[in-house]
Amino acid sequence: MLEARELSFSRGARCVLEHVSLSAQAGELTMIIGPNGAGKSTLLGLLSGYLRPSGGSVRINGLTPQRATARQLARVRAVVEQQPGWQAGLTVSELVLMGAYLSPGGQHYCRQAMRLAQCEPWAERRLESLSGGERQRAHLARALLQLLCSSETQRFLLLDEPTAALDFGVADALMAQIRQLAQSLSLGVVAVVHDINLALRHADRVLLMADGRGAAFGLPAEVMQKSRLEALYGVRLAELVSADELIRAFVPLQAE
Repeated sequence: MLEARELSFSRGARCVLEHVSLSAQAGELTMIIGPNGAGKSTLLGLLSGYLRPSGGSVRINGLTPQRATARQLARVRAVVEQQPGWQAGLTVSELVLMGAYLSPGGQHYCRQAMRLAQCEPWAERRLESLSGGERQRAHLARALLQLLCSSETQRFLLLDEPTAALDFGVADALMAQIRQLAQSLSLGVVAVVHDINLALRHADRVLLMADGRGAAFGLPAEVMQKSRLEALYGVRLAELVSADELIRAFVPLQAE
């Protein structure tokens, strides 16, 4: 299990995050949503171990990220940042293989990771020839390879804005695929997203954040209430429901 309890984080005198808690399970997709500046990416940085909390704690399979070695952390969690770095001249397969540093035999899983991330056809293409969304899939494959090389029974994939470079149709398909990967590989996935409808459609659990705090955490149907979202985002919403397919969606309304 990945568990955060009463996490707080400050930059100088400014409190960025205050008393935020969540838990994530293997096999589930947990999404973090909220307005700009709510602290979503900061929270992900704390969960990954890239940032040290001012208060509270994070545990991943019993490990405290700030006290674990890089190798110990790499066995239980992989991270794809919003704008991950990449080096011109590398091919997709070369980038993906960087996830195999845990195991000399990791090359065995390289093609599998690329198939899972749906980027195998680009294996020999150079990164600079790819679109932003295609590069994001290559980094997803790298992270998947890292976790496939691990013998841990519970592994977690942390994603910061994985759909930022994608239009809605592609983003929707990618989140559906990520949820399927969580289930089929028994991964716990925690993803920061901006689009509330992606969370409504695909998340198993949702953390709604506002002003550096957790406003609500739980099942999407419980957390994502129209009145709560309108108050949080400061916009009127129309809630569309398809009775045939039991699909809900929120659409912003023009100001009157």
